Amino acid sequence: MSEEGKRIASSSVTRAIRVVGDRWSILIIRDAFQGVHRFQQLLGRTGTSRATLTNRLRSLVASGILKRVKYSDAPVRFEYRLTDKGRDLYPLSLIAWSWEHRWAPRGAGIPAALVHRACNHDTQPMLACGKCREALLIGDTQYRPGPGAKARSPAAAARYRRLSALTSRTHRGSHTSLVHIADVVGDPWSPLIVAAAFFRLRRFDDIQRELGIATNILANRLNLLVRQRVFERRLYLQQPRRYEYRLTDKGRDLFGYALLLNAWGDRWLPTPAGPPHLIVHETCGQVTTPVVLCHHCRAELVPGSTN
Repeated sequence: MSEEGKRIASSSVTRAIRVVGDRWSILIIRDAFQGVHRFQQLLGRTGTSRATLTNRLRSLVASGILKRVKYSDAPVRFEYRLTDKGRDLYPLSLIAWSWEHRWAPRGAGIPAALVHRACNHDTQPMLACGKCREALLIGDTQYRPGPGAKARSPAAAARYRRLSALTSRTHRGSHTSLVHIADVVGDPWSPLIVAAAFFRLRRFDDIQRELGIATNILANRLNLLVRQRVFERRLYLQQPRRYEYRLTDKGRDLFGYALLLNAWGDRWLPTPAGPPHLIVHETCGQVTTPVVLCHHCRAELVPGSTN
């Protein structure tokens, strides 16, 4: 296996996807940040079934992202509140909102603007280097093996490997923001395939060998990502015809999402040896952890700082 491949297998992204890498978890966390905490409200906004919502809430509680808080004694009822671990997904939610704002179809229900309360200006969340506070871009970052580079993440549970039949076009929930990014990263295989592209794995056999994914599932996900214009196919061999899968601008714009998911996995799902990868910002030359800033005042955006 190549060094590039080993990076994907050991990545903190892989561990994070096992916890928050399905469509319904993304939408539940979205709603929790918007002050929606009760089962019936979540049911209506996400558009999922009662059984699926019950399953996901149970999983998010078990993972320490949500906690159950009793709000009524007769009958006993609970709210689902974000823990510190869950609240630390806020930068990821902001970058997801930015991606939706740029790439979701018009009329998709995406809020026109976010207002940063501290400076009272419309803000575009800005992915930045935690050391120099300058923009962190795909072209000025490099990966170095970290102390946990040889740790390999276990496979995701089978129930989280299925692709939801619902998409943004068939979404039946009452709230539509983030449903488009959920189409792309809302199952455990697709974001790993996108991550492989960031590590320069572009050919079918290379991706299949690294991820250990069945060939029919990989073909399905690649075709889906091409239809979603996250990848474009480029012919590299005439006989037999073989294609590479290259990120489009839309796909490259998922870089911030992948980087923040990796950082969250480093913090909350660490390996005993330490981070598998170190992110180097070439602009300042330092190992960094990404942060999300207000593009106007350059203050860090934290839960409750925008509306």
